[in-house]
Amino acid sequence: MVTRQLKYPVPRRSRSRSRRFIVGLVILVVLLVGLDFGARAVAESVMASKIQQQGLTNKPDVNIGGFPFLTQVASKDFKQVSISDTNQVAGPVTITSFKATATGITLNSFAFSSGTIASLHGTALISFASLGSTLANQIGPLGSLLNGAGLDLSAAGPDEIKASLNLLVVTGSATWRLTRLGANQLNIRLVSSSGLPSGLLGSLQNITLRIPKLPLGLTIDSFSVTPAGVVGKISGQNVPFGS
Repeated sequence: MVTRQLKYPVPRRSRSRSRRFIVGLVILVVLLVGLDFGARAVAESVMASKIQQQGLTNKPDVNIGGFPFLTQVASKDFKQVSISDTNQVAGPVTITSFKATATGITLNSFAFSSGTIASLHGTALISFASLGSTLANQIGPLGSLLNGAGLDLSAAGPDEIKASLNLLVVTGSATWRLTRLGANQLNIRLVSSSGLPSGLLGSLQNITLRIPKLPLGLTIDSFSVTPAGVVGKISGQNVPFGS
């Protein structure tokens, strides 16, 4: 004897309720994600303004990592924040660009207006054009002549830069070696030259660039010469921001 299993249709009302529940759930998720991203954008803007007050000439780009954002707000503890900007003036040098990653950011309040950055690590680039202008300004009256005639810098090794000079009546080249003297000091010493009179190079023999203060209390750990310019590795510890 064959027993037939009866199938009862699902009532339309139940199907309609299920669809409404699913649609409502999707809308709720979209709203929460939108709220999360909106709150993140506001926090990034406020934090950028407060970080700028620590010595930056421009308002940097700030990107708070991690998802969801609101859970980090609840704990007032951000795991990682990226900070970047261009053309920051630091003493006699204009830093063409810098990028830093901040970790262990603890907020003092939910307003994102102040806190402490446990650790900062990144790089700062001084382009050859920026360094050339800085050198021209550092060496007195000859600087305006060099800057106007063209001081074409390029990489000559991991710690050396080469300059091609064209002074109308004389042309030649010179090579300098870069040495880190202290946390924010860079020595530029002439090591060789070709085609240039020794008297012309008198003011270019030995130059020390002092960067009085880097933003966010950063210090320069090391320098290296790259095809793009001079790159410094920077770091900072327990940096407060805001008020």
